[in-house]
Amino acid sequence: MSYVAEPYAQFVDDLLTSLTGGASRQRFVFLQENRPFQISAPGAVIPRTVRVFGQARQAFFAFRPDVDYELGDGPSITWLERPDGTPAPDAIWPDEGTPFFANFEFVDPAGGLPLLTDRNVGSVTRLFAESFAREYAVLSRQLEAVYRGAYLATATGRDLDAVVKLVGQERRRSTFASGTVIFSRPSPAQADIFVPAGTRLSTSEPPPVVFETTEDATLRRGDLTVSAQISAIEPGSSGVVAGGVIRVIHRPILGITSVSNPQPTRFSGSDESDDALRERARRALEGGGRATTGALVSALTTIPGLREKDIRLSEDHIAHPGVLHLNIAMEGMDEATASRAVGLIEDTRPVGVRVIHNLDGLPVIGESTPGTGEVPDEGEAPVTDAVAGEDDVEFVPITVNATLVPTTLTLTSDERRDLETRAGEVIDAFFDEAGLGTILVYNRLVAGLLSLDGVLDVALELFPESDPGASRRKNVFPKDPNAKPVSGTVTIEIGGRLVLVDVTAAITLKGLGGLGDPATNAAAARDEIETNLRQQVKLLDEDLTPQALLARVGASENYTVDALNYEVNYVEAGVRIRKRDLTVPLTGLERIWIGSVTLAEEPTS
Repeated sequence: MSYVAEPYAQFVDDLLTSLTGGASRQRFVFLQENRPFQISAPGAVIPRTVRVFGQARQAFFAFRPDVDYELGDGPSITWLERPDGTPAPDAIWPDEGTPFFANFEFVDPAGGLPLLTDRNVGSVTRLFAESFAREYAVLSRQLEAVYRGAYLATATGRDLDAVVKLVGQERRRSTFASGTVIFSRPSPAQADIFVPAGTRLSTSEPPPVVFETTEDATLRRGDLTVSAQISAIEPGSSGVVAGGVIRVIHRPILGITSVSNPQPTRFSGSDESDDALRERARRALEGGGRATTGALVSALTTIPGLREKDIRLSEDHIAHPGVLHLNIAMEGMDEATASRAVGLIEDTRPVGVRVIHNLDGLPVIGESTPGTGEVPDEGEAPVTDAVAGEDDVEFVPITVNATLVPTTLTLTSDERRDLETRAGEVIDAFFDEAGLGTILVYNRLVAGLLSLDGVLDVALELFPESDPGASRRKNVFPKDPNAKPVSGTVTIEIGGRLVLVDVTAAITLKGLGGLGDPATNAAAARDEIETNLRQQVKLLDEDLTPQALLARVGASENYTVDALNYEVNYVEAGVRIRKRDLTVPLTGLERIWIGSVTLAEEPTS
């Protein structure tokens, strides 16, 4: 059940309908077992006066006759639907389990008229209705604010402050010192290292001042450092410390060797935002208890580098009661980390619930005694309906072929390398965000590459390495919910290499071109050939040859092009092909540009 405010106009309609002899707010509850929704009235209902309203998509909605519903016999409200029982096209139904209402007029069976009939603007009846409706509307808004203020996801301001106190949290005011720390290691990281929000740190000198990170941070593969924002745990001036004194990490992070604050901490001047407080309370709520899937995920994500999207929990209460399947996808997990994960699972799981995970080959947790070494005969293995390999995580390499067209044709070699590096970082981040069973959205990667400064267009191919025949320009759907897509073969090419072509043309003047001054007519013909070639060469979809260029010149009534010759100059590489008319293969990465057009000799007529 939820509550939404109703608008002022609806209250006016309710009051005017009731005061002038109609029926208002006849209540129904939208549940399957309550159908049909029969309208009851002392007299015959006037169909055209029926107005239905209620809650749809968690907001107030006035339903539309013959679009959302129709009046049946009785009359009754019949919601329009498809043969399969779903809403008809364009039809909107009330939210399941919520009340909806009907206002309508009816014919008095006694034939009498109501005492009040004047609904016109300015009448006493309407003035009273509008006055009361305003108060109702204000009260309705206030009730909605009370309702929203009771929930963590919707509460704001002081209401949120009250809600988070239920889990022992409090908004951090401007009296909490904040700053920046840098996590570091002495050598480039071999893999990404995740530093979760809420990581506790403190100063190295007594008395220690405790801080915690307020945002997630990731030290990327190949990097030495990563920065993160921090906030003091306790308010007051004790949180203001000098630079370089925050050196202690309360819970060691595998791969991080040190932490330090390069600048002193200071008061931020603003209170903690609603979103930051809501997220902190949600983490406390999930991790505060045990015996829930949320508590399991919260405990496991304390392991450095393990994110929520890298964990998949599944259970089937009917087929496998009391069994929870848990899969973790984390590349490079060593035995110590896996052992810690198993410990967290055993410490957090509900009593009597078996957790089947993919962390195999680990030592048994708890005390044990040596066995005799004898294996008893237990008979044939029992038949199980479990799916083979359902607890195995599969890392699926994905091939990426990206061709970037830069906004300028005169990129230097260093600029090309920089663009390739930045494109590689976008692709790495795209796969870093992917978790177990994640759908790789083709257009999302295209948008990320297009957002790079200096990129005009992108041609992208995305497909699993194991299926090279798959569609290469669509989303990649996981075939297994336990599959985690990872970066496979990545090829990045920078297109738009400028190829300058100097053309020599032999022409014959004819028609009007043969009249008047030959030199002037020849110059006009040369200019026209140059213009045509520069426009048409952009459409060249074959190897560069004299015949291909000649086909792009076009016909003219004033001259005939007898032959075309050219020399090629690769602008970026500084290579000039001196041999004339050499066939130049075009790979799609080149941009052909006609540098100059000269006439071979004096044209003939």
